[in-house]
Amino acid sequence: MTDRSPLFITGGAGFVGSAIQTALSDRPVRILVRSDDMGRRNQHATAVTGDVTNAESLRGLMDGCTTVVHLVAIIEEEGDATFDTVIRKGTEHVVAEAQRAGVEHIVHMSALGVRNDPAYPYFHAKHQAEVAVQTSGIPWTIMRPSIIFGPGDGFINQLADLVRSAPVVPIAGSGRNRFQPVSVADVADAFVWAIDHPESHEQIYELGGPDVLTYDEIMAIIQQQLGTSKRAVHIPASLVGGVVSLSSPLPSRLRPPVTKDQLKMLDIDNVTADSATERLTGRPPRQLRTGIDYLTS
Repeated sequence: MTDRSPLFITGGAGFVGSAIQTALSDRPVRILVRSDDMGRRNQHATAVTGDVTNAESLRGLMDGCTTVVHLVAIIEEEGDATFDTVIRKGTEHVVAEAQRAGVEHIVHMSALGVRNDPAYPYFHAKHQAEVAVQTSGIPWTIMRPSIIFGPGDGFINQLADLVRSAPVVPIAGSGRNRFQPVSVADVADAFVWAIDHPESHEQIYELGGPDVLTYDEIMAIIQQQLGTSKRAVHIPASLVGGVVSLSSPLPSRLRPPVTKDQLKMLDIDNVTADSATERLTGRPPRQLRTGIDYLTS
């Protein structure tokens, strides 16, 4: 029988969190938000205000919850919001409060490509967050998705905006680096499976879609969806990095759609030889080429 105590979701009003709310249907959830602007997708959801970077603000918020789904992270550093403060320390604060509240299971969002290497600050912070979860003494499950696509995503939509606005399509690097895009709906259903199945405890699941695609191929699929056929121009990553550094003081809309850390991560193929997506969801994962109609809707 499904536990009817509320599930606690950090980042529950965000891109993946909203999809998990939807996938949980009529089950009670308590979502952590930084303001009262909630973005509720579940009629039984309630919002609580707090910030993972402020341990005291989390005090008591998980009381009565048996499961915590931890999603909060950033992909770009800005001001005090660094990978270390948000991803590593934020996770440590969530874990500490979960311990105090007697939480029985943590389902943690990590990332494909995570590694204990300070040369890749994002992946390194994700590794440290994983360690905090694994050493918490609380049964845990870790999800490592590839890039996630779906309505409101921050990757495919950003590339589509670039295709729409630029006379040619600039691509940082060779364009041969590989990804395994996975649908946000499939990721959400994988999380729900982990929540409901104790056999997920102490397991790490890598989540990918059905196709391994190069950066060039992803851009071509986006162009096909948008009905355009602009020429792709490959720009050396070092040159793009210089532009990123020079444009950093500008508003985000005037900066290149890539950060210095993301440029570094282009060195690493974001794919898995053992995707658990179909095993956890019970269906073939959605394809990128048939799943981005939201770009033109």
